[in-house]
Amino acid sequence: MLNSDFILYVLMIMGSVFVGGIVPLYMAKTKHHLHFILSVSAGLMLGAALIHLQPSSFELIGKQASLWVLAGFLFLYLIKKFFTIHLCELLECEVHPMGLAATVGIALHSLIDGIALGSGLALEGLGLIVFLTIFFHKIPEAFALSAVLINENRKKSTIILFNLLLAVMVPLGALLARYVIGESPHVTGIALAFAAGTFLHISLSDLLPHVHEHAEEQSKIYIAFVLGLAAMWALQQWEVIGGHTH
Repeated sequence: MLNSDFILYVLMIMGSVFVGGIVPLYMAKTKHHLHFILSVSAGLMLGAALIHLQPSSFELIGKQASLWVLAGFLFLYLIKKFFTIHLCELLECEVHPMGLAATVGIALHSLIDGIALGSGLALEGLGLIVFLTIFFHKIPEAFALSAVLINENRKKSTIILFNLLLAVMVPLGALLARYVIGESPHVTGIALAFAAGTFLHISLSDLLPHVHEHAEEQSKIYIAFVLGLAAMWALQQWEVIGGHTH
């Protein structure tokens, strides 16, 4: 049976996809605010990968966790290489005739996010951390997808449909983790390490470079990035003080 945290987290992530995907359709001046969302997301994802997901996976499966982190990193590299685009390219408003391929790539990554969420909920204190990183990243990710489709002059109904596909992939992945993959500590460790690799790739190759691009707002964007990192560190300290262990 699904617990309240599972339902709440899934609904909020689906809501973040909806918001991120719909905003470009109705607001023309969202790019300025997106810079700060991306910076916070970079800090959240880097902190989650290094402070939470990777250490937890090492506790569960030992040294082999490093191989699964690398596998997650390389998997997303290949997905982005052949199926989708980089956010930094999107922010320069380049037109890429690859909306369908971008949808496939981002949807696959969302499925992995869902598996990470389902696995994280199997460990005390980790579900919230995985939820936060996915929640904040899905807003700019859905924004990116919608912007690509808009640049390709796709119909509004098509853009909404593609974002709905993106939204349902997270709960699908979470359900797979819960009822198909199961709550085996070994499998959970693999899923968390794999997710850490994907989070590292996104933060280091897409989001973090963006932090350094906009010199006119460098200090504000850097502060946003540090706040994202600080939030992950604060959650880790709260777990230690509160006696929560993974």
